[in-house]
Amino acid sequence: MRYRHYLNLIPLLLLVPPGADARIIRIDNAQTLSPDLANLPEPPATWRYTCDVERVLTRGTIRLSRLYTDEGKLDGGDFMHWNHKGYDPSRPDRPLNVELSYIWEPQSQPAIAPREINIQVRVGLDTDLPEVAWLQIQRPFPVKPHGIIDSTALSSQVFPYAAYDKKNGHGELPLGDLLAYAEGYDALDWALVRPSDRLGGDKELARGKLDIAAFREAVAALPALRKALAKKTAAPKTHCKRSLWPNHILY
Repeated sequence: MRYRHYLNLIPLLLLVPPGADARIIRIDNAQTLSPDLANLPEPPATWRYTCDVERVLTRGTIRLSRLYTDEGKLDGGDFMHWNHKGYDPSRPDRPLNVELSYIWEPQSQPAIAPREINIQVRVGLDTDLPEVAWLQIQRPFPVKPHGIIDSTALSSQVFPYAAYDKKNGHGELPLGDLLAYAEGYDALDWALVRPSDRLGGDKELARGKLDIAAFREAVAALPALRKALAKKTAAPKTHCKRSLWPNHILY
C-alpha cells in the first residue's frame, strides 16, 4: 500500500530547469494531481497514530502497540515488546541481552500463543564469535525426580552481526519452547559454545542464567494489556499519539 495524502499537508512548489518554460506550479488541497506529479517519489515519512499500553511488572516492562493511519483506520497488526527490569537501551547487558517481541493480527489471531512470541538474544563478547555458535539452555542436574536425564538442552544458533563486527551476535527461539522445557524451574543456566571441529572439542565462550519467572510474568500480563489496548483504540484519533513514521519501517 502506498500513501500520497502527505501532498495535502503543505503547498508544493516545483521549479523547472533553466532554459525551460519558467513556471511555478502550486498544488492546493482542492486540486487534482497531474499525471507527472502522481509519479513523484514516496515521502520519507507518513503520519500515523500510535496507540500504546505499558505495564511495569516486578521483573520487567511490557508494552503493546497498535498503528492506525492518519484517517484513523487500522494499519497492520499489533506489536508486543518486553525488556527486563532495569534495561537501558544505551548499555545492553553483556554478554547476553534478552528481549521478547511479537507481531500479530488482532482479527485473525484472537489468542496469543507463547510459541509465537520470539525470544531475541543479543550476545556481546570481548573476543570474536565463530561463524556459528550455540546458545545452550540447560536444566540443572540432576533432573527431578530420579536424576537420570542430564544431557538434554534447548539450543539456538547465534551468528555475528557482520564480518566486521564479530564480537556481537544475535539469535532467536520461540518462548513457548523455552517455557515448556523450563517447566518446574524459575531460572535456567545458559552457555554460549563454540562447536567442536577436527582440531578439538567444544569451547565455552560465556555462561549465565535466564530468568524464566520473568518470561512467565510477561505472558500472564498479556490478556489484561490487550483489553486495555482495545479500550484505548476504540477512538484512536482521540486517545492515541499522532507522529511521523519513516516509510522504510512501514513496508
